Amino acid sequence: MWIRNLCVFLGTESFPWSAAELDEKLAEALCPDCGDQATRVDGFVPPIKGEHAMVHAVDGLAICVHQEITRVLPNAVLAEEVDDRVERIETSEGRKVSRREKADIKDEAHFELLPRAFTRSKRTPLIIDLRAHRVWVDASSEKRAEDVVARLREALGSLPVARPDAKLRPPEEMSRWLEDVNALPNGFECGDRCVFETTDEVKSSVRVTAMDLQREEVLAHLAAGMQVVKLNVAVDDAIEFDLDENLDLKRIRALDLIQDDLDSLDAGDAVAELTARVALQGEALRGVLDRLYTHFGVAGEADTQAA
Repeated sequence: MWIRNLCVFLGTESFPWSAAELDEKLAEALCPDCGDQATRVDGFVPPIKGEHAMVHAVDGLAICVHQEITRVLPNAVLAEEVDDRVERIETSEGRKVSRREKADIKDEAHFELLPRAFTRSKRTPLIIDLRAHRVWVDASSEKRAEDVVARLREALGSLPVARPDAKLRPPEEMSRWLEDVNALPNGFECGDRCVFETTDEVKSSVRVTAMDLQREEVLAHLAAGMQVVKLNVAVDDAIEFDLDENLDLKRIRALDLIQDDLDSLDAGDAVAELTARVALQGEALRGVLDRLYTHFGVAGEADTQAA
């Protein structure tokens, strides 16, 4: 497992669960099989296929996985089946099928075809940081992350979390980083891509990729009144990602310091490999989040770090 996108929710209260308690609660919210007439089911599944444990804990990080299964019956397939049935009736009985009868035929065809439709599974990894009281969701969209957290809240009965609330506005601060690289947090470096956006209602944007971001023609977008809403950064030669205006991490990639260790892992032991991967990435991401939240003055986080 490697987290590729990170949408973080911060605990507004300390998390009261142990890893064992989380395992018990998620076992009661197990994702069921998708029945013949079900169009969608969801729940939680073990992070390691073939294992029974619903939670895999590493250094205070509890890994769990949400799964959504949808049964897909394309509209075109259903429409074609309905047309065929209507045509057969009209040909054999020499009459026109009414609109109401066609609706009944459609319902009947849907009922008969649905069990034969293929299913599609979507697995979303989550990591509950029991030490820092944060929930990490590997989701590329905030809506998807919120949906999964809502299902986690239902499974646990309570989950007091909120999205990061920064004192410094990320677009303004990331724009400052481009103008003055010394303003970056300790260990952070600008990468080679970013997205600029206007501050008006139109929200026109410019995407810069594979380019030195300190070049004059790139910085000219700031002079024109645009702001950086996504910026590629590298941290400690260990990890890189695109930081967006919500302080979410996108396109997370291991750099040399971590990649060398990942390449040496034994892929034959699924449990040992997951443990090692989470330990390597988890430690790096914890450090990144600590420094980001302290730098941006995220509510409740800077005080915690100072303590």
